[in-house]
Amino acid sequence: MSSSRAAESLAPYDYPQETREQYAKVQYANLEALDISKMEQPEGKAALAKQVLSFINTNGFFLVTGRGFPDEEIRRPYALCRDVFELPLDERRKFACDTAKGDFRGYKERANDKDIVEMYNIPKFTPEHDRPHPQLVLDHLAETKDFSLRIHNKLLLPLLRLFAHVLELEDEDFFVRRHRYEAEGLEYLRYMKYHPRPAVTDAAEFGNIWTPGHSDYNTLTFLFHQPVASLQVQTPPEGAWRHVRSRPDAVVNIADALEFFSGGYLKSTIHRVVRPPPDQADRPRLSLIYFARPEAKVALRPVDSPLLRRLGLQSQTEEFTREVTAEEWARARIAKDHKFRVGEVKTREGQIIAGVSQKFYD
Repeated sequence: MSSSRAAESLAPYDYPQETREQYAKVQYANLEALDISKMEQPEGKAALAKQVLSFINTNGFFLVTGRGFPDEEIRRPYALCRDVFELPLDERRKFACDTAKGDFRGYKERANDKDIVEMYNIPKFTPEHDRPHPQLVLDHLAETKDFSLRIHNKLLLPLLRLFAHVLELEDEDFFVRRHRYEAEGLEYLRYMKYHPRPAVTDAAEFGNIWTPGHSDYNTLTFLFHQPVASLQVQTPPEGAWRHVRSRPDAVVNIADALEFFSGGYLKSTIHRVVRPPPDQADRPRLSLIYFARPEAKVALRPVDSPLLRRLGLQSQTEEFTREVTAEEWARARIAKDHKFRVGEVKTREGQIIAGVSQKFYD
């Protein structure tokens, strides 16, 4: 299909209306904004690093500005996200991911009536991820590739250089060289759809929690504008849950890999998804997410950092019993979640790999 015909094939996407609930009922976290365009200015990197050090362990989510995507560049993938989940279920199932083997590439359907989440994951555009997709996805694959590469190059790489500066590494590209797009790895773009439950069922059986409090298992997660007020972050030290207000700028959270790399100094953000306010709770919630992850063979161990040495954090807070790579960690967590989702195990928590366990926070 030509690019012009592909463009015509997607109906425009309109964001849901913001909730009208009062602030007292929907309490929002105060998120810092990092203007990464300052990375190119004299002393800009130092100013941004100071800003990161002032907030990073009190609010795991932050906004990224200065590399904004035009609104249409966000609405387009949301339109595709919407239409993918409107394909017939039998068609979606042809592209099912193998979560039992720790593989999230492709379509993940709802396992049962209690599982309200379905996903379609498009891995990065490298040879090892060459795989079939629905024709709808293939028709828009070029623009999806462009969107993914923009996130990687314009958002991820400047932030990786910034965190290297925060940790006082002499090599500014230390993390960049461990996140090469062309290298083997499990980086991907996710389309996600939450199907609301009846209000009585949600409250009585699930405590209005759609996804329990957890950390992500990659490096950085990029979330794009979604006004449905469901995403919450756990704010230290009291552990209170606060809603994350969506903004046109990308919302970013630190994930497990950066916590391992920093010996526990940069905390993986604890977050969850809850039932939205009543004026938003009667329709599905879509999410557009990009998971940046280290290359497959990169070991998850603390970097040699002057900052970490001064703080006594040169070894991990929770150590693996053997060396674990980024791919091993990701696949083990996916497979562990699969076993709970399909009823093979009765508890979400337990050992993931090499002596390190998964935790949930509700």
